[in-house]
Amino acid sequence: MKNKIIIISVLVLVIAISGCVNSDMESVNQIIPKLNDNMKNGDLNFNLAVNGLNSYNTEIAKVKVHLAIENFNNAKINIGDIQRTYKNLNNTNYITYIDLISKELESKINASLDLQSAVQTSSNELIFNRFVESANSYMETGFYYQDRRNTLVQNNPNLFIKK
Repeated sequence: MKNKIIIISVLVLVIAISGCVNSDMESVNQIIPKLNDNMKNGDLNFNLAVNGLNSYNTEIAKVKVHLAIENFNNAKINIGDIQRTYKNLNNTNYITYIDLISKELESKINASLDLQSAVQTSSNELIFNRFVESANSYMETGFYYQDRRNTLVQNNPNLFIKK
């Protein structure tokens, strides 16, 4: 009788824990598409801001870099929502994915802020060039983390790619 109670207790505990992990994963799966959209839109607006600067259209560049910063900040909120949940996930690939996208995002936010500073100082060529170089450096770092994240997804299609 005592063994049956222990076995039932353990089964109930296992079911309860797996339910929590499942709901955590469901929560993460609901946030990931929003995160990806914010990252994609941030990249797009950043590129449009660069195009605006390259064509000497500082008004377009100002608007687009502002939107890029907004998109990346929204992605940062999405990551915060995920990080409150993902500590309970038992898969290091998911945790690595979130860590990589966090590093990528920080680099892209810094690149956007430097690009915004470049737009604001476009009349001073020396300062403008420093901000542009710094923005390029941050964006290269962002692409490095983006490539690592994409490789992780490609190497684990059963975890990240829905059929």
